[in-house]
Amino acid sequence: MATETQSYIGKRMKRPNAVPRLTGFEKYTDDIQMPGMLHAAYVNSTYAHARLAGIDTSEASAIPGVVEVITAADIPEYARNDSAMDRTFFFLASERVTFVGQPVAVVIATDPAIASDAASLITVDYEPINAVVHGPDAIAKEAPVIRPERQQEKPDQHPNLSAETVFEQGNVEQAFANAAATSDFTMTTASVHQGYMEPRSVTAAPDPTGGLTIWTATQGQFAVRTAVSQMLRIPETNVRVEPVTAGGGFGARFMLFEPLVGWLALRYTKPVKLTITRTEDFAGTTPAPEKVISVQLAADSTGKFTAVRGDLTFNTGYFSKSPFEPAALMLGSSYRIANYAITTREVFSNRSGTGAYRAPGLPQVAFALESAIDDLAHKLGISPLEIRRRNAAAGGDLMFDGAEWQPFDPQPLFDEVERSPVWSEPTGPNEGVGIALGLRRGFTDSASANVRLNADGTVQVVVGSMDLTGTTTGLTQIAAEVFGIPPEQVQVTTANTETAPHAGRTGGSKILYTVGNAVIEAAGHARQQVLAIAASEMEVGTDDLELQDDRVTVRGAEDHFLTLSQIYTRSTQPGTQYPPVFGHGNQANSVKAAAVSACVARVRVDPESGHVDIIGMMTVQDVGRAINPSEVEGQIRGGVLQGIGIGLYEGLIYDEGGQLLTGTFMDYTLPRTVQAPSIDVVLIEDPSPHGPFGARGVAESPIIAPAAAIGNAIFNATGARMTELPMTPERVWQAIQAR
Repeated sequence: MATETQSYIGKRMKRPNAVPRLTGFEKYTDDIQMPGMLHAAYVNSTYAHARLAGIDTSEASAIPGVVEVITAADIPEYARNDSAMDRTFFFLASERVTFVGQPVAVVIATDPAIASDAASLITVDYEPINAVVHGPDAIAKEAPVIRPERQQEKPDQHPNLSAETVFEQGNVEQAFANAAATSDFTMTTASVHQGYMEPRSVTAAPDPTGGLTIWTATQGQFAVRTAVSQMLRIPETNVRVEPVTAGGGFGARFMLFEPLVGWLALRYTKPVKLTITRTEDFAGTTPAPEKVISVQLAADSTGKFTAVRGDLTFNTGYFSKSPFEPAALMLGSSYRIANYAITTREVFSNRSGTGAYRAPGLPQVAFALESAIDDLAHKLGISPLEIRRRNAAAGGDLMFDGAEWQPFDPQPLFDEVERSPVWSEPTGPNEGVGIALGLRRGFTDSASANVRLNADGTVQVVVGSMDLTGTTTGLTQIAAEVFGIPPEQVQVTTANTETAPHAGRTGGSKILYTVGNAVIEAAGHARQQVLAIAASEMEVGTDDLELQDDRVTVRGAEDHFLTLSQIYTRSTQPGTQYPPVFGHGNQANSVKAAAVSACVARVRVDPESGHVDIIGMMTVQDVGRAINPSEVEGQIRGGVLQGIGIGLYEGLIYDEGGQLLTGTFMDYTLPRTVQAPSIDVVLIEDPSPHGPFGARGVAESPIIAPAAAIGNAIFNATGARMTELPMTPERVWQAIQAR
């Protein structure tokens, strides 16, 4: 446990930006209005796979207010790329459509309603081609070819195979032959949408000097700038990205439509806005992929895992972007397993592209692995908790790729589980309890931050990272702690790409871990400058000074002080001998701190209907150091609730022709308030040696284990093993009948 005492670290503090968000004053991308602004609306494919035989735009073009209807024939040759692997670099379909919701034209009009109405009047002639919707079907021998160019690029493999990786070590066959017990499951998990409240929206505006400004709710403003520059073939110095508050992200909001909207703004030399509909967002963006995961696990008579086989197929849609390798890495690296043979692949299909969703791929992998572990425990007569105690990985163990787990210890988490009434209390009729582990290797990145002193004695912290998870609050507390002033005197600002210090993408639970260290360095640098000026002015050594609240005081002489405002004046007035107070921090932390949680679910199952009630939920997580416990607990509860959604409710459902059947929040089922159980959260604070004040990444680990814990609880209650996500009442009932 962390024992060091600080003034502001570890304290509960309200979000500085909470009030505008809660009262409706926060501005989002679709709120942006400019004189002369044009509005764009897509015309989307209604077929999953078809040749484009023709597009009739005449009726739409005749509507007053329509400026132009753009098709692939109108866009530059360099942007007309049906074989692009990244959706960001794909503007409009030119010869063939490859998923329902793929844009084939875009209407530009003076009003968004006019643009939408005109888009509905455009007639597209299609010549349908057989579609492949599900991952395993994509690599069948007679499957329609999704990307014909792959037949020439890689003639020795199936053209619908995007990539494949194999992890192997030891003698797997012998380990299975000698095993006291084995487990064998194939799990199918649905594609899930990130479920953010704000549909995608981008605004772009040119300036007379040839520059281009992009307003977008992005998790990576510098990456957007680079993509727009590369796609439009203009210098990065001509592109400014203004990050806008996002209405939820969860890994989805990096970039997508920004190059196209930027090109439109340059084409018309006017501001252009594109805001897609909810259905367009569901059908045509970057949800988490559908997966088929086969796991075989072997153990000796003591419950020690001896081998694992795995076969994972990730349905990446038309674009290559699925997290198939990191997911496979965690399949066996979460536990000590000496022998393994795991093949993981991504395959193309006639769906939209896929992308990251909080702990990409890991909730589904955990569902498969943790179910297999529970099955072994049942066969060997060992407690599900005890078998995990004996096998869980810890700091110093090697992962499948040869990297070493950074320091962490899962045993205190198991101790907390054992003490929890959610785990330990007796179960009633049709009740069950299940446990699962949520372990991931953290991500890291380079980062920088600036800290400057303002005229009124407040401190401005400037970063280049987006606040999606409350990191502004944490960075405020870090800066206040290091500088030595109350958090109320600190303001953290995310600047645009023209003025912000560099930060990596906001994702992978790494912003506080990376930018936080840069803020420590920058605030410490600025503090040193303040003390140096004060020491010179008051003719004492810096060791004789105290910086507290709004002033620097000589120890033992409280009436001998300078306010921070006075120090600002001393360093900025004409003829001053002191440079302005300006601290800068640079970090390139390459050490990936482990994040580990354990989740316990207690359920009651109605055997007549298959309905599952969660009657208890507990999660314990090693957070390293909780910079702001309220924010950390909120992150964990939110992650657990999303994990419940993945486990019981959520899934993008397609028919055999590739039509999306769950294209609105009426059809795509998110867990609602009345379905959200009370979630007990226990924080373990085992500091990371590389995180700011010992903090570890928090946001992703809590989503990993809930679905698996619920599945194990259903088995404990009914004896029925679930093999599909989501575990709908119908599927639970069918599993009970098939026991």
